Amino acid sequence: MIKHIFVWVRRPEGTIRLVGELATTAPDRNSGRFESEFEYTRAWVGEAGAFALDPVSLPLDAARRFSAEMLYPPLAVFDDALPDDWGRRLLALGVTADGGTPTLPEMLLRMRGGGTGALLFTATGTAPHPDQSVPSSALSTVLAAAAQFEAGTLPPGDEFRRLLEGSSRAGGARPKALVHDEFGEWLAKFPSRARDDGYDVVGLEASCLMLARRAGLDVPESRLQTIGARRVLMVKRFDIGAEGGRYHMVSLRTLCKERPGIYVHSYSELAQVLRKHSASPADDVAALYRHMVFNAAIGNVDDHLKNFWMLARPGGFRLAPAFDLVPDIGGRGEHTLSFLQGFACPTGTEIIALADQWGVARAARIVEDVVKATSAFATAAGGLKVRHPGSLQKVCADVRRRTGLLSRQSGGL
Repeated sequence: MIKHIFVWVRRPEGTIRLVGELATTAPDRNSGRFESEFEYTRAWVGEAGAFALDPVSLPLDAARRFSAEMLYPPLAVFDDALPDDWGRRLLALGVTADGGTPTLPEMLLRMRGGGTGALLFTATGTAPHPDQSVPSSALSTVLAAAAQFEAGTLPPGDEFRRLLEGSSRAGGARPKALVHDEFGEWLAKFPSRARDDGYDVVGLEASCLMLARRAGLDVPESRLQTIGARRVLMVKRFDIGAEGGRYHMVSLRTLCKERPGIYVHSYSELAQVLRKHSASPADDVAALYRHMVFNAAIGNVDDHLKNFWMLARPGGFRLAPAFDLVPDIGGRGEHTLSFLQGFACPTGTEIIALADQWGVARAARIVEDVVKATSAFATAAGGLKVRHPGSLQKVCADVRRRTGLLSRQSGGL
């Protein structure tokens, strides 16, 4: 049996357009695997301002059908629309609660346009009415329900419903929710008893965002908010258009055609994608370079490809702001993406050699900006009252080691 899913885009000004149709076979009962196929509508291809959902794998061509196993390349942009571990578990529970089977196609439909990015999915050709995020006034309820769920207990009726509404469409592995208030739409990031391992991860990420801004990175607005005895990091969403619509998002995981479980990419491959598909390649490659140096300086070893995105702006695809900036709290040491000569923090000489390869000007000044900003890590964390002094000292020591390496080059900075 073939399942047909209509694919829509909510444009930045708020209008909703049908862009194509996704067809999937029935998932295998044992493995859950299925075949999928996508084609654009002729109306979308001919519309002024239309864009490819994935400029690498899904060029704007109404005469082509794009086939894949599951939602792997070339159809990985649809997997981008789904949340990761935290939200996906909740989304699956929501499908089950509605009497369905939590397959990937069913979870796409269950999103109901309430996630990040511009894609919406329906079972019919009728234009959807996207779900809203939950009001920030419900954060205390969602936070308490998330703690219960993380501890292995399903919250009671109304609290579970609020948790599904707020958290089931939010990406990432850690507990979080999509909320709105009078200042806009936010991603609320919660502390995690299961994952924090004695670190104030919410406070550490708030510190990193502050220092990234000082280092010249484009980062979203953020603030710490206290709810009861716990703190939540509020990060302004960058996929929201001025008129309340959405900017389409595609991850670098999708643009690099990465398949699940295979992590062998380098920062230089990201730079190649930006040079080819960015509407302003020189600016975006320079921004990626600064982001890479900052990741090296703070020990953001969770620098996998789904932590880098491009947005479909009116003039074309552009690199999204930097986000998910967290030190190496697990003591891994090595990054997910490689630098010039491996996965460990590079020296200043090595990182500037990469700038020469990429054609990035004034690399020594960029490194200096980042080192200067991140050298104040302890001060910034103290100002934000980051908790757990013992674990904070470990982070600060690692940042000092890394900034020392980045400062090491012939002739100094």
